[in-house]
Amino acid sequence: MENRIALTGLGIGALALVFFLAGIGRPPMPIFDEPLYVNGARSLLSGTQDLNPEHPPLAKFFIAAAIKVAGDTPFGWRLAGAIFGALTLVAIFFWTYLLLRDYALALTAATLTLCNNFLFVMSRVAMLDVFYFAFVIWGVLAFTAAILLEISLPQRRALLGASGLLFGLGAACKWNAVVTLGAVGLVAAALYIRDSHHLRKVGITTLGVALIFVPVAAYVLAYWPLCYRFHRPFAVMDLSEMNAFIWRYHVACPGNPALDVQWYRWFFRASPERGLSYLMGNFVVVWGGLVALAICAWRFLRSSALAEGLVTLFYATNLLQWVVIPQKRLVYYYYFPPAMFLGVAIVIVLSRAHSPRLFGIRLSVLLLLASAVFFLYCYPRMTGLQSPYDCMFGCWA
Repeated sequence: MENRIALTGLGIGALALVFFLAGIGRPPMPIFDEPLYVNGARSLLSGTQDLNPEHPPLAKFFIAAAIKVAGDTPFGWRLAGAIFGALTLVAIFFWTYLLLRDYALALTAATLTLCNNFLFVMSRVAMLDVFYFAFVIWGVLAFTAAILLEISLPQRRALLGASGLLFGLGAACKWNAVVTLGAVGLVAAALYIRDSHHLRKVGITTLGVALIFVPVAAYVLAYWPLCYRFHRPFAVMDLSEMNAFIWRYHVACPGNPALDVQWYRWFFRASPERGLSYLMGNFVVVWGGLVALAICAWRFLRSSALAEGLVTLFYATNLLQWVVIPQKRLVYYYYFPPAMFLGVAIVIVLSRAHSPRLFGIRLSVLLLLASAVFFLYCYPRMTGLQSPYDCMFGCWA
């Protein structure tokens, strides 16, 4: 069975990568925030001046590596993002299976996530979010495996260390990864206090090293190639200055009234982000997922069910960070990370309902069909097909 799960994960990753890469060179010019990060990657290759100091460097190194391999073309800009998008989908499949131990429902969660439009669009642009979230969801997977699998104590500690490493690398792509790391820390503290899920055996020292020291070390070390490339000292003062600039920039950045969308308007947005490959969440997943999430939260409050609690916490923290972060610029694609948990929430609810049916057909099948129809409706615009194929299934006014 475990071999079947691993092979299925590999198959999902390979198929997703092919799917994301098909026509990824369209449009042939940078879109939305791509110029910022493509130019930042180019500056890493030239070694002259950091043209995108307002974010940590790791994701831009991945973009730069893809440009080095595939050329300074639209395909080269976006290649690395497609790879990390495929890795994200694989992690969603593994994580769902780990939570529910149900092969069919894990496949359902992966399919709903793929059809949610967010992953498809964000995997096909040279922007940072798909990189940091890939590390985040693999970090979540490693942590969940550490507390749920029946493995030896050294293996459990190794998984916790790997989780911290992944979160640190995520933060080295974009600071928002720290939010999910904080949520994982809260879960670990709660389970430790309750003497649950083996964490007392792991020990408080190991937990501290894995979830505090390792992420910080990974984040700091991710700056070494940047300092080497630009001939800057890899010293505390220089690292402090670079990170202080990141903070000041995002606090002061005024945003763009034409593009900014407040976080509470993301839930039920029904018009596409035309400048970003017509990004719009799949109504079946993002709206159905909210209903499922409410059910998960209610069940967690009643019975402290772990799967329901984790999916609710990770969605809420990734969303509500925008209530407290002192950043004026809020755009619709920031909903990408929380939206990735909605497909999982749906299948968790389906698993507890024991294969509910509507008109004699399993509800999971109906949801998959409906989400696929919506995805196909959006597909021509999301992939930049030319007229008349851009409106082959209908068109937005």
